Amino acid sequence: MRKILTTLALAATLAPAAHATNFFDGFDGTGGPNSANWQVSNWANGSPFGCTFAYSEVWLASSNLILNVNSSNQSAIKCAEIRTWQSFTYGKFEVRMQPSNIAGADSSFFLYTGTAGTPSHDEIDIEFINSGRTLHTNAWLADVQNYQDFAVSPGWTTLGFEWRPTYVRWFTVDSSGTEHEFRRVTTSISAPMQLMLNHWTGDNSTSAVNFLGRYNGGGGQALYDWVKVTD
Repeated sequence: MRKILTTLALAATLAPAAHATNFFDGFDGTGGPNSANWQVSNWANGSPFGCTFAYSEVWLASSNLILNVNSSNQSAIKCAEIRTWQSFTYGKFEVRMQPSNIAGADSSFFLYTGTAGTPSHDEIDIEFINSGRTLHTNAWLADVQNYQDFAVSPGWTTLGFEWRPTYVRWFTVDSSGTEHEFRRVTTSISAPMQLMLNHWTGDNSTSAVNFLGRYNGGGGQALYDWVKVTD
């Protein structure tokens, strides 16, 4: 799913680029939002997003990062997004998370750079949609996507993707720490990208409904236990 983040394109030029590097945040109070690791978004992306990213909807609790959708005002729904200050080139990117179960919403873990709709746009996605029951994987190169969806069970899950010069592969991690690859694509994505996590609702436009399904109101949380990047 392309992210309409024109402001992000400017911010990405200001973030220091880094090649494969080790990174970890356990969201235990030492990292978290607006720390040395993460910047919190505070703006509206426009359609197909049906909410405005806000500082107020991002916090830490019980060693988890909370990305909240606040629907108390249906005419001005608030949602949540954070991104790393640094950019990465290649590596293995993993997360333990519990997606939300809101219909018409997206709980995500992804890499992004450039401006959507232009050849500068590259992206690698893990997105939970369909009330957390569908896992959407995607690799965008020069604004051309290569996606595949998978049926999953809602709840806590550990998964990630490995990005290398000639491929991206997606995998889950079981309770013993064993990886299980479930998708691999050949790609030449090479531009440094920022790691991003967000939780948002669609605006029920055609593109939003086709991707997310219809949003019928309501709020809730996506929870993130930890995020890890290794070279």
